[in-house]
Amino acid sequence: MKKAIILKHGGGELANQLWNHVSIYAYCLEKNFECENYSFFEYAHFFDIPPIKNKIIYSLFFRPFRNYVGRRSSFHTRFFRTLYKAYVFFVYVRKQGSIISSINSTNTPFYLPPSHLPKESLLDTEKNNHTLYFDGWLFRNPDGIQKYRDKIIRYFTPKEFVRAKVQSVILPLRKRFTHIVGVHIRHGDYITFKDGRYFLETSRVFEILKEYLNESGKQAEETVFVVTSDGDIAIDDFPGLNTIPVRGNAVEDLFTLGATDIIIGSDSSYGNLAAYFGNIPHIVMTKEPIDWEYYRGKTTYSPAKYCTMVHY
Repeated sequence: MKKAIILKHGGGELANQLWNHVSIYAYCLEKNFECENYSFFEYAHFFDIPPIKNKIIYSLFFRPFRNYVGRRSSFHTRFFRTLYKAYVFFVYVRKQGSIISSINSTNTPFYLPPSHLPKESLLDTEKNNHTLYFDGWLFRNPDGIQKYRDKIIRYFTPKEFVRAKVQSVILPLRKRFTHIVGVHIRHGDYITFKDGRYFLETSRVFEILKEYLNESGKQAEETVFVVTSDGDIAIDDFPGLNTIPVRGNAVEDLFTLGATDIIIGSDSSYGNLAAYFGNIPHIVMTKEPIDWEYYRGKTTYSPAKYCTMVHY
């Protein structure tokens, strides 16, 4: 059986890495290839994904993260990312003809089968190599992730301690409310990213949540908003709404959002990925007026027209 190894992501965190991983895994299912992600060492311990077979790579990179949770800015993560770059350089020297790259100057997605006919470079590499190395974060497979959705969800099942944390949040709310809305507010780097184009003040978020109640016909007393963020959010900023702040790690918050009934979130790959795992709609918050008509009647996941960060 041929093997696909995800060699390098684009330097992003959980959601960008997972969109890449999910897309390549769907391609491997289509081709009946084995799939391993050497670059996923920061988050692999949160999932029931089979451990990689290369014992050296596992010991050097995966083992140090078994009991560690941190952002890419932490010294621990930066150190092992730097060490991993040295390994990637070594692979490039030895396996140049086996590498498939999605890196390009225009951030154009590299679509994989079954979504599109394979590129010539992909066909040549498939034909001539037993092991394929994928480099870059823009591999996408929109048809594949829908076709193999059930298998993907099983493969990326979070570990029991993550599922238990999610249930500890969601189950009590199910007993008290008839409608649970996941809210993802990305602050952090969005304050300065592209001059704050995607940054939303909590006052704007509050407006959107009130609009949602009005547009959906949901009653405030029967609805609870589960709020996740990479910054400090003051619940007092949402007067008159039932709001529950959740402050887990990135994986726990992702699957907590996915366990709600609908997600209202920043223009971010994170909220959109949570919606995919939960098979629920993702309403993208914007500074401009929300196109509520576009979202009307949607009950399951679909690529969001207003989510510009996923690069479908």
